[in-house]
Amino acid sequence: MDQPSISVLMPAYKAKATIMRAAKSVLDQDWPNIELVIASDDGEDYIAVLANHGLSDDRIRQVHTGGTGTGDWNARNSALAAANGDLVTLIDSDDEYAPGRLSALAPIANASGAAIDNTQLFLNDVVVATLLHEDEKRDSATVEATAPLILRDRTPVFPMWRREDFRIGWHKLPHASDVIFSLELLSAAPQMRVISHGGYRYYKRPGSMTLSDTMTERSRTAYYSIIASITAGNYALTPKIADFALYEIAKNLNQAKSFGQLLAKDPNLTHEMLAIRFNQHAMIESERIAFFEGELEL
Repeated sequence: MDQPSISVLMPAYKAKATIMRAAKSVLDQDWPNIELVIASDDGEDYIAVLANHGLSDDRIRQVHTGGTGTGDWNARNSALAAANGDLVTLIDSDDEYAPGRLSALAPIANASGAAIDNTQLFLNDVVVATLLHEDEKRDSATVEATAPLILRDRTPVFPMWRREDFRIGWHKLPHASDVIFSLELLSAAPQMRVISHGGYRYYKRPGSMTLSDTMTERSRTAYYSIIASITAGNYALTPKIADFALYEIAKNLNQAKSFGQLLAKDPNLTHEMLAIRFNQHAMIESERIAFFEGELEL
């Protein structure tokens, strides 16, 4: 299989303002055989939305989740169920692919079963973090995918994997279902690699879900649920990955607690303001731990 077909899954909820750029970045890729599967989670006809903006393409298909705001986990599962590609990958409706993402990622994913690329995290249209650190980047080399690498900086990852080999999906969670998915995929595909190509552009903007005032409580609820599920063995994780995930999720839970305490002290402070401040502050690990333990203020 020299050039496997690729399905790109896109959950879409209140996405009319951003979906055009996201979809175009997928369809402009130089891989010859792709499909974009949009899962509408608000009843919107996004094929019509794109057509109204001048983008009509028979490579676009759409499914509906059957509800409104059912969650990104459900929308991704709905899109995955409709996917036909040999390889599968993801894009959120407010993000963007860099040129050449699929052609850089597909050969590695096809050879190793799964792969991820060097996510570029944008805040107010400025890159504030990347998945790989500078000393890990190589022009043509790949890096071993590990749980510590995936979890260490909370930079999201968007894997590509062989659909027939790994029949997994997303768990129902109010937050971080993508994290558990990536860890289950890594557990099933231990040869997963990370390429240095910065193919995925992940955008955080004022007003986005991850910066919303509901995020603190949503994340705390999710982290408690994840810890309980890992402890109960409900996720398909190797023991080593499960142990590290418990460590990192507990740190994230402490971060949410610290966020909540700071928000309670200052009625003029919003989660969005605090999250932006946190993301703009490049911390070494000891500083992160100090923040989680309430010994460091932003």
